[in-house]
Amino acid sequence: MLVNFRFKNYRSFYQETNLSMEAVKDSDFKDINTFSINEKLMQKGNNNLLKSAMIFGGNASGKTNLIKALAYMKRVVLFSSSQIPVTKENEPFAFYIDSNEQESLYEIEIIQNNIYYKYGFTLCKGKITSEWLEKRKERLSIVFKRNKDNLEITGLDKRAVNIINLSDNILFLSFGNSLKLEITPSLNDVMMWFHNLLIVFENDVNSLDIYSMEHGKYQDMALKILQLADIGIKNIQVQKDKITNVTNIEDVLKFNTQIQIQPKANRGQIKQEKKDLYNIDMKTDFEVFDNLKKSIGTKSIMLYKDEEFNSEGTIRLISYLGWILAALDKGRVIFIDEIDSKLHFLVTDYLVKLFNSIDKNPNNAQLVCTAHNVMLMDEDLRRDQIYFTSKDCYGESFLVALSDYKNVRKTDLFSKKYLAGFYSKLPDMNKDN
Repeated sequence: MLVNFRFKNYRSFYQETNLSMEAVKDSDFKDINTFSINEKLMQKGNNNLLKSAMIFGGNASGKTNLIKALAYMKRVVLFSSSQIPVTKENEPFAFYIDSNEQESLYEIEIIQNNIYYKYGFTLCKGKITSEWLEKRKERLSIVFKRNKDNLEITGLDKRAVNIINLSDNILFLSFGNSLKLEITPSLNDVMMWFHNLLIVFENDVNSLDIYSMEHGKYQDMALKILQLADIGIKNIQVQKDKITNVTNIEDVLKFNTQIQIQPKANRGQIKQEKKDLYNIDMKTDFEVFDNLKKSIGTKSIMLYKDEEFNSEGTIRLISYLGWILAALDKGRVIFIDEIDSKLHFLVTDYLVKLFNSIDKNPNNAQLVCTAHNVMLMDEDLRRDQIYFTSKDCYGESFLVALSDYKNVRKTDLFSKKYLAGFYSKLPDMNKDN
């Protein structure tokens, strides 16, 4: 479960920014759109978390950058102890001359295995400058803290800590996870949360293989949703074909040549499993009729190989559904950039309401997404579920929740007031007229 995500000095966000999934004290849709947790974990008098949050804003206002900030944090956590130089990939704010001399901050508050954790780190010029982990079952306690060359670990004396040789571009969370320490279970909890975190961008969706997992459960669930959307698809089936063995250089060269000569021959999602490379596509079946409009069978169309047949919205929906259904099934946190891109309003609204539901979301999965269709604001969302991004004349992005505004009535048509400029700065496309 996600409680808060806080970051600073990343891409278009210069000041400290917080995305909170803590529900404010509001009775609106409380039973459906929020869920309660053990009150001892929070100790703030409010133990309700949001099932979803939607971020609206103009083009280049910072919506995607917020999700990229969390994606970057996940990447550092998972790969800093490898040979990949992920800490050097940090992108400080670009438009202040000294921002690259200042620290970037990344911090999350989560609940994993019924324990509250606050984990974060700062870095500057590719070097970790501080790192910390706190946890709480009933009271808050420090698991470890690190400040440049100084590392303190609960339950470990200073002499034992000094034996640990930790580079300034490696997180202790990632490194210490492999050690047999008293705090290792806590490190494992945080690492597992990041492993389970789903972050989906339009340009790198690669989820068709998920439909063949769980004995095809997600495939059956997706088919029902596609039929509700009235797309015309009667059946779907993942097809996974081995392309080549990646250890055989001649086979790899042959495959690369074939791709250049016949680019459609292996059009699909490419996935490597151990030493083999696979092409993954999906067969979509459509009903065929005779001259009397009587059904006489089905016609099979490949989703990617025959991509000119299915609409871009259909391809996008099928690609996203696997992630969404897995999140709902396992109670995972999922971030989706531009969830409404190329999709009909009613389809997008349905996907969001899968999370804002009791029976469809029994495991309290959480969705955070960006969107442009302002009609979604008026579809049974709480004020604390709606966020706005805006950018000032210096290129700085800002994030604010609708619940932070005063004098916002429950009966307000949020979309109308948003377009009128009440909540966020919007581009004035009529100023030259």
